[in-house]
Amino acid sequence: MDKRDAWLVACDIDGTLLLPETGNHGLEEFNRFIAERRDHVVFALNSGRSLADIASVADSGPIARPNWVITGVGTALWSDFSPESLDTGWDDEMNRPWQRADIRESLMGCPCLREQEENHQHPARLSYYIDGPVSEVLPEVSWRTAQWEASVKRVVTLGYYLDFMPSWGGKGAPLVYLAERLGIAHDRVIAAGDSGNDRDMLDRGYPSIVVANHASDLDDIVGKPGVYLSREPGARGVLEGLRHFGLE
Repeated sequence: MDKRDAWLVACDIDGTLLLPETGNHGLEEFNRFIAERRDHVVFALNSGRSLADIASVADSGPIARPNWVITGVGTALWSDFSPESLDTGWDDEMNRPWQRADIRESLMGCPCLREQEENHQHPARLSYYIDGPVSEVLPEVSWRTAQWEASVKRVVTLGYYLDFMPSWGGKGAPLVYLAERLGIAHDRVIAAGDSGNDRDMLDRGYPSIVVANHASDLDDIVGKPGVYLSREPGARGVLEGLRHFGLE
């Protein structure tokens, strides 16, 4: 693959490529599109799911097998579905110290906030469920964590998931790292997503696709330069966006 002609396409999974309520319309066409362009397209999945969860939908279908996998909201990067394929350079970056323990302690007993299960946690991510109206829960969260606001990312997704990450975390940072590692130009990296935890990769100046069925989390970035709002939902919307940006 000639790096000068290569594209890097990074897609979220749930709500972006997988949309069961529509029968995943457009996914087979998307898979064919990727398969026919393997000589100049590097395909990455960038999800909050674990490696095993992504393997369940992309190792043998229904999603095309990716060249790279980004898991846990950007906390790990893999070149395959085997544990041995972990990118150690990105892993070192994610294991830098930050204020995780302090934030966790400050949120102990916070009303309507419930820590996610251990398998959803990571040294570079502190994750919660929001069990009440976001408008009522977040002010208390903000008050308790105000001293770290400038150095830590806080991401709300679908009004139910709350993640704290270090300033270098999120879905966008590993995409930057991967593009640089592969030598792919900034204007040939395309990101596609549908909800709040995708913002970090959609709002970095890359050509970006927000699918028609996107959550209100992303309303404020629709219309920004380089952000394409598809007319179609799910995989059809991703395809629409890829063609809009000239990937043929």
